[in-house]
Amino acid sequence: MDRKNFFLGIACIAAAMFIFAVSKPTAQPAGATPVATTVAPVAVAPVTASVPSSPSSIHELAASKAEKVVLENGVIRVTFTTRGGAIEQVELLRQPANLERKSNIIFNAGNADAAMALGILNPALNRVEPVYSEFKRVDLPASAVPAIAFQGTLPDGTKVVRTYALAMADKEGSEPYSIRFTTRVVPASSGQMPTRVWHSTGSWQHTVSDSTHQFLSVLADNGDDLTHVNISLFKDSSGFFGLGAHKAEAEHAAGAVGQPFNWVSSGNQFFASIIHVDAKSRGSRSELVARPVAYSATDVGVQAYAYWEGAVSADTSILTEGDFFVGPKEYARVAALPDSQVSVLQFSKILGFISFGAICKLLLACLGGVHSLLTWTGAWSWGWAVVLLTVIIKLITWPLTSAQQRTAKKMQQFSGPMAEIREKYKNDSEKLNKEMMKLYQEHQINPFAGCLPILIQIPVFFGLYTAFQTTVELRLQSFLWINDLAAPDTLFHIAGFGINLLPILMGITMWLSMRMTPTPSADDTQKTIMYMMAFLFPVICYSLPAALSLYMTLQNLLTMLQAWMSNRTPVEAVVVLPKKKKSN
Repeated sequence: MDRKNFFLGIACIAAAMFIFAVSKPTAQPAGATPVATTVAPVAVAPVTASVPSSPSSIHELAASKAEKVVLENGVIRVTFTTRGGAIEQVELLRQPANLERKSNIIFNAGNADAAMALGILNPALNRVEPVYSEFKRVDLPASAVPAIAFQGTLPDGTKVVRTYALAMADKEGSEPYSIRFTTRVVPASSGQMPTRVWHSTGSWQHTVSDSTHQFLSVLADNGDDLTHVNISLFKDSSGFFGLGAHKAEAEHAAGAVGQPFNWVSSGNQFFASIIHVDAKSRGSRSELVARPVAYSATDVGVQAYAYWEGAVSADTSILTEGDFFVGPKEYARVAALPDSQVSVLQFSKILGFISFGAICKLLLACLGGVHSLLTWTGAWSWGWAVVLLTVIIKLITWPLTSAQQRTAKKMQQFSGPMAEIREKYKNDSEKLNKEMMKLYQEHQINPFAGCLPILIQIPVFFGLYTAFQTTVELRLQSFLWINDLAAPDTLFHIAGFGINLLPILMGITMWLSMRMTPTPSADDTQKTIMYMMAFLFPVICYSLPAALSLYMTLQNLLTMLQAWMSNRTPVEAVVVLPKKKKSN
């Protein structure tokens, strides 16, 4: 392989990564396809003649006058409200809001709409509007789990009974972040079709590390396709040099016919709320309407109202039941949820279309497995897990890297003859390649051996590059001087600019490892490319999670160790002398 072309290829890949890092592409869940092809806007049509002319005709209960009821299970604290019989907010008791750990993450805080709020269609405006009439609490039989029930009416007199039950945190096999819910809609009079209702996912505010809001989105899965609605749809955009420019949408609708949505979610970088409806309650079609949520003049979120057709029972009522998950997007946790809810993990696509979702999932599974062996190390367990995972990856690639280094040392011995051949046949590429291959064959040199470690390490790097941006397991986890493995390891600021140590160490160790690695030649072009890589990679990783820079720095140190060991062992190229022709 021509070494110069090899380095040029690596430089192109690094340049592409730099463009990706600067442009901040929209995050896409693994397996998702772009909004333009999967989210087909549908007209929201009335589903029953019994819907009143305007939901505003019903008396709306003011939020300040609603009764609040709090239930908790040791993992989540849920605040219910009699205003619509919905969920006002959910506090995640084991997820601190910041490094100070004086408060916890609160879902749906600041949203005027309650989570799990019911919505009905206003045919005059062709718009789904929430129902905030008063729902009375209903007594339930004694239960081993925290539970609550509400009963209220819709504008046309349709009766609605809603129940919620929290899972027990210490019960094996239960999901403590999941709330079991039922919504039974009963028509006001016999023979009348019940009003169809929608359920709200609620919304999340963006995380501190997601300043561009790229991870705020609504997702919906029907078993085959994953619908993805990013918050960028609700903002004016001039596009990239005019490409993709669009005006902000007021709302975005999508539907699934034949294969209704298994679940609909809203989420941010680390957390998600997922309405998962049981198969028997889905019917044959479903719809969603995604909308922006204004927290302030500049800060917005996104939520969805989702509707499932459902089957009408013998008494003409409709029952919708399922689970409402509100919690962290931990890989092992969401992977255990049914109907591929693991897709709520949003893995950015390189350059907007190259997906490393499968590799991300494999690496996260390995990281979780390694961590389970290191929990005894205490507060630094996740940091040690990253270290051990790095060592394991290096051990796997060690033989290939050794072959690369041996090949490089062999080729270095013949840098002179190779330069002569290039100069002699510089105007005849066919002859040049033939003579170069002849030289390789005579001395048993495999020029392609140097490519194998790169072919393995690049997907791993990209996999970690994308996975670590949304790995909630690393959030607020400390290691050495690092306060948060999911954020840059900023030591201090100079004129408002954060000084991050790990990316600097990564650049230095990368430069040293390149200096220690033998190269067939040392022309100025190759040196320039090597120095560019040692500068460009730290720039790319500078504002990314410290876990990625930690991985890269350790990889460089291990590569330096391997190069030192390799340089101590002399490698002689096998010279195969050409056979002499017999004289007649």
